[in-house]
Amino acid sequence: MKRCLMRMYFAVLTVSVALAQGKNVVPPPPKPADEAPSLEVTMKFIQDKLNSIGPVNFTLYSHVDAVGDLTAQFHDEVTTVVADPSTCQISYRWKEEVKGHALNLDISFFLKDVKDLVVLPEEQHLKQMRSADSESDRADPPVFVLKVGKKNKDFQVVLFSDEQMANRVAKAIVHAVELCGGGGKPEPF
Repeated sequence: MKRCLMRMYFAVLTVSVALAQGKNVVPPPPKPADEAPSLEVTMKFIQDKLNSIGPVNFTLYSHVDAVGDLTAQFHDEVTTVVADPSTCQISYRWKEEVKGHALNLDISFFLKDVKDLVVLPEEQHLKQMRSADSESDRADPPVFVLKVGKKNKDFQVVLFSDEQMANRVAKAIVHAVELCGGGGKPEPF
């Protein structure tokens, strides 16, 4: 009887060990498929959203201690945006009119050159650009700047009247930079 109990004990122990080992051998479930959009879809989103901005019109009220109060009306527009997934490049035509002076520039940048990216109010952007603290600005209506900093310290800006849309485009550009091998997520300014 002792022998019979010993055999049953070893049989149960052997089955238990085999079952325990079998559980360790079963591979974990596969990871869910990455649901992030492809580079082509992301670049199309960027292109469509930038092309849909339309003109951004605002009045900039500034105070300069040495001069006093200044007012300037701005008309900015980004047109003919092309976000090319095959080259990981974004190009567009930037037009700005201020006090009767017009500026038309063809701008392009490669996503692999993007170092940092930020969305900020126009007033904050102007403050970063100036060295003097004696100036203050207010944009009416509020305008938001998508500032794309490049590794060579240069930067590009696109103006938006809608902060939420600016943030959506910024998020898409960050994703496109990652997909284009830009060296990781851009850091904020």
